[in-house]
Amino acid sequence: MLKIGFLGGGNMARAIAGGLAAGGMEVEVSVLDRHPEKLEVLAKAYGAQPQTSVGPWISALDLVVLAVKPQGLKEMCEAAADFLSPSATVLSIAAAVPAASIARWIKTPRVVRALPNTPAMAGKGFTGLFAGDNATEEDRQRAEAVMQCVGELRWVIRESDLHLVTAGPGSGPAYVFLFMEALADALQDEGLDAAAAREFALSTVEGAAALARQSGEAFSVLRENVTSKGGTTAKALEAFEAHGLRGAVKAAVEACRARSEEMSKLFS
Repeated sequence: MLKIGFLGGGNMARAIAGGLAAGGMEVEVSVLDRHPEKLEVLAKAYGAQPQTSVGPWISALDLVVLAVKPQGLKEMCEAAADFLSPSATVLSIAAAVPAASIARWIKTPRVVRALPNTPAMAGKGFTGLFAGDNATEEDRQRAEAVMQCVGELRWVIRESDLHLVTAGPGSGPAYVFLFMEALADALQDEGLDAAAAREFALSTVEGAAALARQSGEAFSVLRENVTSKGGTTAKALEAFEAHGLRGAVKAAVEACRARSEEMSKLFS
């Protein structure tokens, strides 16, 4: 049985704990958080053992999940370092903070970084994984076993590629939500009621994603398959191109990647 401890009990910790429970993986879960209400939720929903401070309980863990915000990560690592077992794997889900910095603060080379996105809370997440320079195969296996419980995952060879995970699937759900919001608003402007507009937008994105996943076709081919020359879809796509959709998306990805790189330097 894998003993897992979450240092931080926020949304992503809850998502992972929920995924572990739903997947039937044999684990013993402990959670540290300063908010009693979060501990209560995790204890009732997933049988997690609540912890209110770092201490000897950490020494029994096989996997320590760092689930605090980047700004508080150094302090948490330094507090936990004296209790960490040499055989434990450290899995950080904090954005931007390099593996080398985490290893230095928590005094172990066995560090893996994971960047899950918010659909993990629905079991449909995507996680980018990077193993630190001295992480072992056991560390990789432990990290993968846990993160696959909340969706798809992919290992990257270079830590810098995690910036692209951030700019793509990491922040990407917000891009999609913005499109859904804009589509629903446009439909309402054309006379549809709010509830129907929301359902239209949801079904559009869900169906398109499901078809793309199932078919395996290139996105461009799928787009062409529903676009008749001179038809309604063609006119809509012409409007997207005229208003610079591709350029806006490219600029958004570049801005997100640049900000991720900038934040990473703050923690090096």
